[in-house]
Amino acid sequence: MTTITEVGYVGNYIERSREGELAAMQQLDDPVADQRALVISDVSIVLVAVIWGSTYVVMQIVGHSLPVMAFLALRFVCSLPVIAVMGRRSLRALTAHEVRSGALFGTLLFGVLACETAGVRFTSAANAGFLITVSVVLIPLFEWALFRRRYHALVYVATLCGLAGCGLLSLAHGFRPQLGDLIILGAALIRGFQITLFGRGSARSGPQSLVNITFVEFVVVTLLAGVASAAFETGVPERIGQLTGSTWLLIGYLGVLGTSFAFFAQLRSARIGGSARVGIILSTEPVFAALFAVLLAGELLGPLQVAGGVLIVGAALIGRLMTGREAGPARRNRRLAGAGPRPHD
Repeated sequence: MTTITEVGYVGNYIERSREGELAAMQQLDDPVADQRALVISDVSIVLVAVIWGSTYVVMQIVGHSLPVMAFLALRFVCSLPVIAVMGRRSLRALTAHEVRSGALFGTLLFGVLACETAGVRFTSAANAGFLITVSVVLIPLFEWALFRRRYHALVYVATLCGLAGCGLLSLAHGFRPQLGDLIILGAALIRGFQITLFGRGSARSGPQSLVNITFVEFVVVTLLAGVASAAFETGVPERIGQLTGSTWLLIGYLGVLGTSFAFFAQLRSARIGGSARVGIILSTEPVFAALFAVLLAGELLGPLQVAGGVLIVGAALIGRLMTGREAGPARRNRRLAGAGPRPHD
């Protein structure tokens, strides 16, 4: 699972919550409270990584009962009330610019999740968790191709390592890649493009509420999935009526914990520890995906899968560390020059 916040660009958007700013200032005045808040923040992000790692197996289980679009629509129907209640103060000041941003990124998010939900049905949960992480190592390539932004050479070495890992995973079950692997790679491409656009937009736009943008995103995903299900999937009402209580619990788990809780946990943690720290911790998601695949789905990881997974996770960690180091001085320079608003981190 992914949202626009988990990639480390959350720090570029300004949340219009004065209470959050005051709380952060109070924490800075109390080193003990600040350290305690940081520990709680890190634990919550590790929990998000665990939850997201489990989603690939959960999607496979629910996929036996529902077609892709109906499943996606129900998942986000479950998530919307939570984010609407928790973000109600911010949503009262929703702007047209936030609606436009949310509509764009919601459309891209729909593409990512549709490919993820479909792709995981045709590949292993472990492969899905590793391959979607390729999006992180693709970002420097997108930024160079679209905006001519260059990073340290080590970032591009990490990108090549990530792509090599992708090749090993795709060939783990033979010399012909599985259909599911190709679909997940499509999701990773869209996700990398989404992250790149979001980072560029956040650097150029004025203050916006990330809660508001994400709420619009979720509405767009719900609507697009619902329309697609009504247009292309048959027998959906009957299949929904036949869902068991355990299947509904899994759908609710994905919608509430895997979507809404994950968003607010990231937002709070980015304010406390910085978005780069959040992104690095979330790099452990594919490790948990492989763990759940082995423990819950009974999958066996071959040598090529292990090697490919290690390359991808290592490349993602290096990429996030290196790009985070380069982004930090750039943001500080903008603040000293008075150019642009001050980010959370």
